[in-house]
Amino acid sequence: MGLNKFQKTILWHRKYRLLSYKPDLIFLDSNSKFSNLLALSFFLMIMASELLLNQPIRKKIKLIHNNFIYRFLSKEYIRVERVETNSFAFSLFMILQKLFKEDDSLEKYCDKLIDYSTCHWAIVNRMSEKQFLKKLEKILILWNKNKKIILSKIDESKIDLIILLYKSFEVGIGDKEIIKKNIAVLGFSISKVFKEFRYDVVKQFKQKEKSFL
Repeated sequence: MGLNKFQKTILWHRKYRLLSYKPDLIFLDSNSKFSNLLALSFFLMIMASELLLNQPIRKKIKLIHNNFIYRFLSKEYIRVERVETNSFAFSLFMILQKLFKEDDSLEKYCDKLIDYSTCHWAIVNRMSEKQFLKKLEKILILWNKNKKIILSKIDESKIDLIILLYKSFEVGIGDKEIIKKNIAVLGFSISKVFKEFRYDVVKQFKQKEKSFL
């Protein structure tokens, strides 16, 4: 009986962690469509996580991944779980929207990129396979609900996604001026991540992709 996707991804991390996750080495090793998409998905996950880590709203929502104590505070734990899942989902959707605007031919991989990116995210956050599948199910629901916005090429769709990402934090501030200010700050942090978008990784993925056609 062969290894499933989750188990293969765990082994992938064990191998490339020792190589400092260097993209040149990772893509050089890619010998199938699966491994090539898994490699791209890893860097998409990194960019989505960076988007979350590099903005001040994170301090307000107090994101705590897999904190043992929160498991005994059922209502608060459920909220933290929901915020973590939804905020990661919309951060990933922001990165995917950027990716598809750069190269809409990659839209055919959208389901796999969400699947594999979520798998990477679950593993780096030390989740079990069961937790991963639950997270993926919730993220795919959000994807199907917001697919038209994410795949839209209209500039306003980026603003729509920023607002959805902000709402996912569940900050709960009623003052419209504060909300506008927070969204503006969030938009600025997203622009910073986009300036450092991993075009090098996309290029290596595309080059490798040609060998599997």
